[in-house]
Amino acid sequence: MKPAPKTEFVFENKEVFKRHWFRHVSRIFITLIIIALNVCMVMGGIDRYRRGGAMPFQVEFFSYMFLVFIDVTMLIPMMLEANEVIVTPEYLTLKLLYFKKKLAWSQISEFKRWNYLVYTGIKSGRCFYLINRREIKGFDKLAKIITERVPLIEKNS
Repeated sequence: MKPAPKTEFVFENKEVFKRHWFRHVSRIFITLIIIALNVCMVMGGIDRYRRGGAMPFQVEFFSYMFLVFIDVTMLIPMMLEANEVIVTPEYLTLKLLYFKKKLAWSQISEFKRWNYLVYTGIKSGRCFYLINRREIKGFDKLAKIITERVPLIEKNS
Protein backbone atom coordinates (compact mmCIF):
# COMPACT_ATOMS: atom_id res chain seq x y z
CA MET A 1 0.00 0.00 0.00
CA LYS A 2 1.27 3.38 -1.04
CA PRO A 3 1.57 6.05 1.70
CA ALA A 4 -0.52 9.17 1.25
CA PRO A 5 1.46 12.08 -0.21
CA LYS A 6 2.32 14.79 2.26
CA THR A 7 1.17 18.27 1.45
CA GLU A 8 3.17 21.42 2.09
CA PHE A 9 0.25 22.79 4.03
CA VAL A 10 1.02 24.85 7.13
CA PHE A 11 -1.46 23.18 9.49
CA GLU A 12 -3.19 19.89 10.13
CA ASN A 13 -6.37 20.84 11.95
CA LYS A 14 -9.02 23.47 11.64
CA GLU A 15 -8.06 27.11 12.22
CA VAL A 16 -10.67 29.78 13.01
CA PHE A 17 -10.20 33.48 12.36
CA LYS A 18 -12.97 35.82 13.46
CA ARG A 19 -13.75 39.39 14.38
CA HIS A 20 -15.24 40.74 17.59
CA TRP A 21 -18.92 39.90 18.14
CA PHE A 22 -19.92 43.56 18.56
CA ARG A 23 -18.79 44.43 15.03
CA HIS A 24 -20.87 41.56 13.66
CA VAL A 25 -24.00 42.60 15.59
CA SER A 26 -23.60 46.24 14.57
CA ARG A 27 -23.46 45.24 10.89
CA ILE A 28 -26.66 43.23 11.25
CA PHE A 29 -28.35 46.29 12.77
CA ILE A 30 -27.06 48.61 10.01
CA THR A 31 -28.15 46.26 7.20
CA LEU A 32 -31.62 45.99 8.70
CA ILE A 33 -31.85 49.79 8.76
CA ILE A 34 -30.72 50.03 5.11
CA ILE A 35 -33.22 47.35 4.04
CA ALA A 36 -35.98 49.21 5.95
CA LEU A 37 -34.92 52.42 4.16
CA ASN A 38 -35.27 50.64 0.81
CA VAL A 39 -38.73 49.32 1.63
CA CYS A 40 -39.96 52.60 3.12
CA MET A 41 -38.79 54.73 0.19
CA VAL A 42 -40.39 52.48 -2.39
CA MET A 43 -43.63 52.12 -0.43
CA GLY A 44 -43.71 55.87 0.21
CA GLY A 45 -43.39 56.51 -3.53
CA ILE A 46 -46.20 54.07 -4.27
CA ASP A 47 -48.40 55.67 -1.61
CA ARG A 48 -47.75 59.17 -2.96
CA TYR A 49 -48.56 58.00 -6.48
CA ARG A 50 -51.83 56.37 -5.34
CA ARG A 51 -52.92 59.54 -3.51
CA GLY A 52 -52.12 61.70 -6.54
CA GLY A 53 -49.37 63.75 -4.89
CA ALA A 54 -46.25 62.62 -6.71
CA MET A 55 -42.94 64.44 -6.32
CA PRO A 56 -41.22 66.04 -9.33
CA PHE A 57 -39.38 63.52 -11.49
CA GLN A 58 -35.93 64.97 -10.74
CA VAL A 59 -36.41 64.71 -6.98
CA GLU A 60 -37.77 61.16 -7.25
CA PHE A 61 -34.89 60.14 -9.54
CA PHE A 62 -32.29 61.70 -7.24
CA SER A 63 -33.71 59.95 -4.16
CA TYR A 64 -33.68 56.54 -5.87
CA MET A 65 -30.13 57.08 -7.18
CA PHE A 66 -29.09 57.92 -3.62
CA LEU A 67 -30.71 54.67 -2.49
CA VAL A 68 -28.84 52.68 -5.15
CA PHE A 69 -25.58 54.38 -4.11
CA ILE A 70 -26.14 53.42 -0.44
CA ASP A 71 -26.97 49.84 -1.45
CA VAL A 72 -23.89 49.43 -3.64
CA THR A 73 -21.39 51.12 -1.33
CA MET A 74 -22.66 49.88 2.04
CA LEU A 75 -25.17 47.04 1.87
CA ILE A 76 -23.43 44.74 -0.63
CA PRO A 77 -19.97 44.96 1.00
CA MET A 78 -21.48 44.34 4.45
CA MET A 79 -23.37 41.29 3.23
CA LEU A 80 -20.32 39.82 1.45
CA GLU A 81 -17.83 40.54 4.24
CA ALA A 82 -16.67 37.55 6.26
CA ASN A 83 -17.39 37.54 9.96
CA GLU A 84 -15.54 34.29 10.54
CA VAL A 85 -13.11 32.34 8.36
CA ILE A 86 -12.61 28.65 9.07
CA VAL A 87 -9.65 27.01 7.36
CA THR A 88 -9.38 23.23 7.08
CA PRO A 89 -7.11 21.15 4.84
CA GLU A 90 -10.02 20.58 2.42
CA TYR A 91 -12.11 23.76 2.60
CA LEU A 92 -12.19 27.46 3.28
CA THR A 93 -15.45 28.28 5.05
CA LEU A 94 -16.64 31.87 5.16
CA LYS A 95 -19.37 32.78 7.62
CA LEU A 96 -20.87 35.93 6.16
CA LEU A 97 -23.51 38.22 7.60
CA TYR A 98 -26.58 36.14 6.76
CA PHE A 99 -25.23 32.95 5.21
CA LYS A 100 -22.27 30.57 5.17
CA LYS A 101 -20.18 29.65 2.11
CA LYS A 102 -17.93 26.60 1.97
CA LEU A 103 -15.29 26.76 -0.78
CA ALA A 104 -12.98 23.95 -1.79
CA TRP A 105 -9.44 25.18 -2.31
CA SER A 106 -9.73 24.41 -6.03
CA GLN A 107 -12.72 26.77 -6.31
CA ILE A 108 -10.71 29.82 -5.24
CA SER A 109 -9.45 31.59 -8.32
CA GLU A 110 -8.01 34.79 -6.82
CA PHE A 111 -6.91 36.24 -3.50
CA LYS A 112 -6.30 39.95 -3.88
CA ARG A 113 -4.88 42.41 -1.35
CA TRP A 114 -5.51 46.05 -2.14
CA ASN A 115 -3.15 48.56 -0.56
CA TYR A 116 -5.70 51.36 -0.48
CA LEU A 117 -8.61 49.34 0.99
CA VAL A 118 -9.00 47.53 4.29
CA TYR A 119 -10.56 44.61 2.43
CA THR A 120 -8.96 41.66 0.72
CA GLY A 121 -10.93 39.80 -1.88
CA ILE A 122 -11.44 36.11 -2.43
CA LYS A 123 -12.87 35.32 -5.82
CA SER A 124 -14.52 32.02 -6.60
CA GLY A 125 -16.30 30.95 -9.76
CA ARG A 126 -19.50 32.95 -9.42
CA CYS A 127 -18.97 35.45 -6.62
CA PHE A 128 -16.41 37.37 -4.60
CA TYR A 129 -16.11 37.63 -0.85
CA LEU A 130 -14.41 40.24 1.31
CA ILE A 131 -12.24 39.88 4.39
CA ASN A 132 -11.57 42.96 6.50
CA ARG A 133 -7.90 42.63 7.34
CA ARG A 134 -8.08 45.10 10.25
CA GLU A 135 -10.91 43.31 12.04
CA ILE A 136 -10.06 39.63 11.57
CA LYS A 137 -7.68 38.58 14.32
CA GLY A 138 -4.62 36.79 12.91
CA PHE A 139 -5.14 38.02 9.35
CA ASP A 140 -1.45 37.73 8.39
CA LYS A 141 -1.47 34.03 9.25
CA LEU A 142 -4.72 33.58 7.30
CA ALA A 143 -3.27 35.30 4.24
CA LYS A 144 -0.18 33.09 4.43
CA ILE A 145 -2.33 29.95 4.63
CA ILE A 146 -4.44 30.99 1.64
CA THR A 147 -1.48 31.90 -0.56
CA GLU A 148 0.35 28.68 0.30
CA ARG A 149 -2.70 26.47 -0.17
CA VAL A 150 -3.89 27.80 -3.54
CA PRO A 151 -1.04 27.45 -6.05
CA LEU A 152 -2.79 29.54 -8.72
CA ILE A 153 -2.61 32.70 -6.62
CA GLU A 154 0.24 35.06 -7.41
CA LYS A 155 2.70 35.35 -4.55
CA ASN A 156 3.05 39.13 -4.95
CA SER A 157 -0.64 39.94 -4.46
